[in-house]
Amino acid sequence: MEWVKEHARALRVRGKQVLGIEPRIRESIHPPMEYHGNADGGWNIVQNSLNGRSVVVDVGLGEDVTFSESIIGKYGCVVHGLDPTPRAIRFVKALDNPSLILHEFGIGATPGAAHFFLPNDESHVSGAVYMETHLGRSSIEVELRTIGQIFEMLHCKRIDVLKLDVEGAEYDVIGSPEFQRYAGAIDQLCVEFHHRFPARGKSSTEDAVRVLRKAGFECAWHCRSTNEEFLFVRRGLA
Repeated sequence: MEWVKEHARALRVRGKQVLGIEPRIRESIHPPMEYHGNADGGWNIVQNSLNGRSVVVDVGLGEDVTFSESIIGKYGCVVHGLDPTPRAIRFVKALDNPSLILHEFGIGATPGAAHFFLPNDESHVSGAVYMETHLGRSSIEVELRTIGQIFEMLHCKRIDVLKLDVEGAEYDVIGSPEFQRYAGAIDQLCVEFHHRFPARGKSSTEDAVRVLRKAGFECAWHCRSTNEEFLFVRRGLA
């Protein structure tokens, strides 16, 4: 059964935490939640926190846009999706969903062109701007934009939900001075941390969480079976 598998995965995470090789990030607030996305790749957000005018930015679409589709289905708002990956671009275009607006670039700490390393296994979709053991046999050049440029592009003063699933680049983005300047204008941050990558490790996630807390975010939820998907909420929002 699925719940048995989830329980076993959670126990493995707890074992790694006891051994000190997995970060232990505690929730500091407990607002009512609602889940969006499929069972393997979704996030909780604060319950009934959006509306049809909300600004939602989904960075790192891949070939699973159930998080965005679920939010669109409940609230009727537009979701702006960012992904420079060729397979992701083809996938999202084929959906032809007018409420999911595709932007064919990624997010970075600095703007401009960047090498983007593609998966060694061609059946996989997720690439990254950093080479990892599972990436790098081939690469393409992609465009990156900063969080400030994304605010400017959307002509918005606030982002209600920002999702970051960017294969390790989340650490540089969160740690950038520009992100910290705009952090006060982001209400909810859904982020997948990639401390499982050898070049990252638990200290990278712990450092990022310290930055987020200093910037005014509280941890409201994390996926216990993976310890990778997290929700941070602007202090005072919930």
